[in-house]
Amino acid sequence: MGRIGVSTETREVKGDCDSFSLAIGNDFEFTAAPSQLIHDSFRLAVSGEGIELSASSAKGILNGVYYLAEQLGFLFLLPGEAGEWAPEQAADLPVGETLMQPRFPFRGIFWGWLDVRDYTDEEWLRFYAKLKFNALSDRIVDVQLVEELGIRLEVGGHGLSELLPRDLFAEKPELFRMFQPEDFNGKRLNDSNVCITNPDARKIIKENFQTMLKSVEGAYALHAWADDLPASGWCLCPSCRSFSPADQSMLAMNLLAEAARESKSEVRVANIAYHDTMFPGINISPASETFLVFAPRERCYGHALDDPKCARNRHYMEALKAWRDKYDGISDDHTFEYYFDQILFRGMYPFLPDVILDDMTVYQENGIESHMSLQVAGPELVPEFNMLLFAAAHWNKDLTSTQFCHTVSAKLAAGGAPAWEEYLLARGETFTGAMKMCDHDLSVYLDYRWLPETTSTFAREMVGVYADSSKKLEAAAERLAAGVSPGAPERLLLLTRLEVKRALFEAAELRVMHYQQDAVNHFADYLNGGSREDADKGCELMGSAIETLRDAKTKAVDFGMTEKIWYLECVNKWLTGEFERKLNNYKK
Repeated sequence: MGRIGVSTETREVKGDCDSFSLAIGNDFEFTAAPSQLIHDSFRLAVSGEGIELSASSAKGILNGVYYLAEQLGFLFLLPGEAGEWAPEQAADLPVGETLMQPRFPFRGIFWGWLDVRDYTDEEWLRFYAKLKFNALSDRIVDVQLVEELGIRLEVGGHGLSELLPRDLFAEKPELFRMFQPEDFNGKRLNDSNVCITNPDARKIIKENFQTMLKSVEGAYALHAWADDLPASGWCLCPSCRSFSPADQSMLAMNLLAEAARESKSEVRVANIAYHDTMFPGINISPASETFLVFAPRERCYGHALDDPKCARNRHYMEALKAWRDKYDGISDDHTFEYYFDQILFRGMYPFLPDVILDDMTVYQENGIESHMSLQVAGPELVPEFNMLLFAAAHWNKDLTSTQFCHTVSAKLAAGGAPAWEEYLLARGETFTGAMKMCDHDLSVYLDYRWLPETTSTFAREMVGVYADSSKKLEAAAERLAAGVSPGAPERLLLLTRLEVKRALFEAAELRVMHYQQDAVNHFADYLNGGSREDADKGCELMGSAIETLRDAKTKAVDFGMTEKIWYLECVNKWLTGEFERKLNNYKK
């Protein structure tokens, strides 16, 4: 079979300018799209005469084309032509009518640092269209192509500090934040954020934002979040100190909303709930031009957000409900999830199907309208199965992890399907257990890189979980390698070889986590009145963690990572440096 295109001819139906139809067959009497087909949903009708797609938008028709391709057996695995896997023989289509409605009006990706990758912007954008995404946040890209593919564009990121030039500090320090109250020897700093109640600072920020608005015509939203500092980077001057970090952030975003309103711009302003703004403040209400971006980065990815067994996620679930109440009556709340974040997961791509599926129900039931996830780097070399599942689940509320693994495996190759299905299921089970963060102290800054010194029972349990997970992933990789016939198509053999190498790298990284958590547990015991033997054992284990990091780096290179990919460029170096400093700190 040939390739599937990415744009379609649409036609007006019986004078209805809000209805489009595309038919494959002869002598069709085109029908208008059903009235319930809103946004970019579509109708697929299969009969003895042929196939008809109808929708209320051109994007709906395009989504229908890709859905039809998937039903025929296509698998959109990666960007570019090589990532588009056509079936050897098309599947039969059942006769009848299907109405496909997405669970969220907008679905898509926050791009993050995608400049080191094997694909062009156009290939990524067309890949997102194949996955039926319709929202992208990053920078100004090819606006014409974005419009052609029906993707809503948002731009920006952490930009508040840039709106107040740092070189003004020498002349006007009062524009910048005070890091302690005056009675605690407070001083002004130009490191992050602003003094958001200072009239001159507000004037400069407003003018610079209005200038920025002129450069983003065609964008739906402009993000200019505060600096992402878990230990807080806000102002404690006499005018600001009564306002919490969340209230100060809201003051800043409301100022940007005012700038947009006065400029008669329709661009909306994002207000992010993140780190020390995870819960809303009590003093400042959101402007109608703003919308919520819910970014629970330090949550537990071993459980769904509403799982009552997870103490950590109960905290974040409460935050979501509090923010939804704060934004009651203001449309288009976003998620900023981290399912594809290579940095958070220390270079790994943990497959978390049940967490993603259960989260989607939680977010849908809590009124989220734009369900989006951050993509940092990757997948440069092999598929990001979380992304494929994330895309599919937006259109199938009944999708299960078992069903997804079966469908993807069958499309990869009939001969290798059982081995791949078993591998994906094992991968999901393994990582769901390994990504638990349930009982770590909520007041401590940590993520999957920075496992904490602690005397808790949970941390002691996770030492064993990380070790077992490493062994399970290695075993699953070995079964996958043995389960795909040497006579399978070359593209499947290549994919399998890469997947096995990826799993071996990740297994090594899980072993690092095993030694790392065990070491810092012993350091915590030592600091908690333990013996010198506790410190010595911690140093021995930290030495093993450093050595295993070297092994993980070797496996990452064998897997195909280059020095410019995030794991080698930053994550491995960050971890190595931290481990060495801890080791030196606790040596005799």
